[in-house]
Amino acid sequence: MNKALLPSLVAAVMLSGCGGSDSSPSTPSAPKYNWQIIQLHTVKESDLKSGCIVYGTAEIDPSRVITASVANAGYNILFHNADGSIIEEHTIPAIDVPSSGIVSIDSSLVPEDGYVSLEEVDGNLSGNPDVYMFGVEKELLSHKVLNVRSTQTGSECYKGIDYRSISDTADSAALTVLQESGVSYYQTSYSADAVSGRDIASHIPVISPLPAARDTLVTAFYTSNNDQHTDLAYYGFIEPSYVYDSEDYDEITPGELNNQDLMPMYWQSAANLDLDEGSAILAIHNNQSYQWQTLYHDVDQFTIAANYSEVSHWLGLFSGVSNDSSWQFESVMAIDDQDSGLELSLPDLAPITGVDIQQQCPTALDNAKYCIDNAGSFSEDDFALQRSHVKVLTNNNRAFYQSIYAQAKAQQPLLESSAIELSIQEIEGLELALIEGELASTQQDYFMAKYLDTRSIAETGQVSAFSDANGFIITPDDYQDLYLDMLKSSTTVVQQAK
Repeated sequence: MNKALLPSLVAAVMLSGCGGSDSSPSTPSAPKYNWQIIQLHTVKESDLKSGCIVYGTAEIDPSRVITASVANAGYNILFHNADGSIIEEHTIPAIDVPSSGIVSIDSSLVPEDGYVSLEEVDGNLSGNPDVYMFGVEKELLSHKVLNVRSTQTGSECYKGIDYRSISDTADSAALTVLQESGVSYYQTSYSADAVSGRDIASHIPVISPLPAARDTLVTAFYTSNNDQHTDLAYYGFIEPSYVYDSEDYDEITPGELNNQDLMPMYWQSAANLDLDEGSAILAIHNNQSYQWQTLYHDVDQFTIAANYSEVSHWLGLFSGVSNDSSWQFESVMAIDDQDSGLELSLPDLAPITGVDIQQQCPTALDNAKYCIDNAGSFSEDDFALQRSHVKVLTNNNRAFYQSIYAQAKAQQPLLESSAIELSIQEIEGLELALIEGELASTQQDYFMAKYLDTRSIAETGQVSAFSDANGFIITPDDYQDLYLDMLKSSTTVVQQAK
């Protein structure tokens, strides 16, 4: 599964109004938000200037690093009415974008249920001028760092720290623990999505940088069947100093595991849900998420250490697909060690085969020119936030990409462009994603950040499935912070494309 580019990246700044007379209380002014626009790209590490942000090492060419430049050209900031139409007098055209790439959004200029969008017009990616838009509903406005894909000429690099020690791992990282009787498999977990293992207790691979920056969880299992490790025997968090380079080491000090307070529990899911290999039990330790135990579809038992002081709370992470409606899902459920287990189900969902883009939507706010009609594929009352992504061809085969983040809606108006008249000739792609629950601003940001592939955009400029062309960028540190915040309460995300 990205610490802050802006110190207050995930905080909303509320500007207090000026004071009034004793008889007339002050009225808070509408908040203003800064959108920092940057352009992700790669450069040779030898050419990287001091102080420029580094998100990680490029996979295609390891001599290059992923960085960013301040984006001060090639895009507009548009204000929209609730029906998606443009409010011309508030639009910020490219010529008025400051050299800092920071655009101030005055929320008082956005009508209720209105939107603000980042619009990029780019003729270099496909030969014809194409339009890429990222829009958010007024209620979701906050400080953001957003990307455009147009190369920025002569602009300054975006300042920040080097995050490679967090995101890059060493293939030779390993640790050793004391061999325990009857154990058939030792598993190491450096984070919730970084797990490795070995059938003996020495040189167990760790998906970790060198030197290690955090504790490693080790779980050991008794007899395993068909590569399914379910019978938990021992566990322990091993300090970073125990992780060594297996290709260059002197002495090895083995770590110790324990087997106290193991507590079996049970889980079940609704009959229409198929789980995938991403389903697991998570343990939160030192404000970090670790994969404790994989959940297998045909094994309904798992084990936790109920009184283990090193774990602040336990979670079930379920992912898979609804086999009767084809929605992919990811669901987080808090584990109560006083309860017997977990029961997983989803809100009522139907396939999005009937979802379409409608013209002149009479039920959308103010009769939108175009809107996405969800055709009853979900109930807007069941979800808090919706991502709508479309790729269409307009007149002269010009590509129009748009991602909109808004409250869940039966009909989502498309946001009009300042560069082209939206006349849809062909729908090439349509994606919907929804998140359930009463969400804090950090959880909303997690949902937005989930749908931008920083590495893909920086290295190739290509957009994969369920990824925004322009979108919300955060660092590996911040992504981990948002992810951990999301894990504090039960949450479900579903998505589907057609």
